[in-house]
Amino acid sequence: MSAKTRTNRTPVILAVVGVFVVAVLAAVLGVVLTTGNESKSEDSGPAAQPTGAKAAIRDVDLASLPAAVRADGTIRVGGDAAPVTVTVYEDFRCPFCKRFEANFGPLLADYIQAGKIKVDYHIASFLDGKLGGTGSVKAANAARCSVDTGRFAAYHAVLFKNQPDESEDGYTTGRLLDLAGQVQGLRGETFDACVNTDANAAWVSASESTFELSGVSATPAIAVDGKILDSGNSAMRSPDNLRELLDQRLGNPGSGKAALGQEPQAPSAG
Repeated sequence: MSAKTRTNRTPVILAVVGVFVVAVLAAVLGVVLTTGNESKSEDSGPAAQPTGAKAAIRDVDLASLPAAVRADGTIRVGGDAAPVTVTVYEDFRCPFCKRFEANFGPLLADYIQAGKIKVDYHIASFLDGKLGGTGSVKAANAARCSVDTGRFAAYHAVLFKNQPDESEDGYTTGRLLDLAGQVQGLRGETFDACVNTDANAAWVSASESTFELSGVSATPAIAVDGKILDSGNSAMRSPDNLRELLDQRLGNPGSGKAALGQEPQAPSAG
């Protein structure tokens, strides 16, 4: 092989080697980025909802879902006869609660409408104490007001969809009334007066006190049939995983309770 021939082939060899190196670096970088996102999701709350799971969930008219305040202070959405009870602990100023509602809310609504589950919402308001302001308390009061007009599920979704930044005390009385205008049939003399006068202040305070005694340390949190899911439970990672857990409970409701998590310290819905 002549020196000229070797010289002509050297750029080709370097190019091939270069492409190989770039491919290897891209693969390594991809693994690093993926691992970083998974770690962030684990620390920050539920992961984004997979496309497949979203496509399998039916759209539900939230205004059609019944809601009532129970003796323990939770707001139950769905029929009492539903075989499985899900308890959701949340604060309206909590950004991870907003993510949970966006990702898991459609699945819960689907199963409620199908009569498979009932969901007891335990509304906390501790973030006002941590961040200052009264947004959590005012939003909780307004949400409670919406129960009396039969529009809780729809208003609950609107509040989280339009959640202000966590550091911003954005749930003012005026803003809460404006958002209520997005829910057909919610605004009216009764609801407006309830929001304007903080008519459910005692309920909001009692709900927060019960939350502080529940053994739940952060929001969002879920209990299934009275068992709080551990933060590392796969059902908190995606709607598909939660659906698998719920389907297991529905198929064999007498088994597996101990594997779900821990008992709340305070009485929970059941």
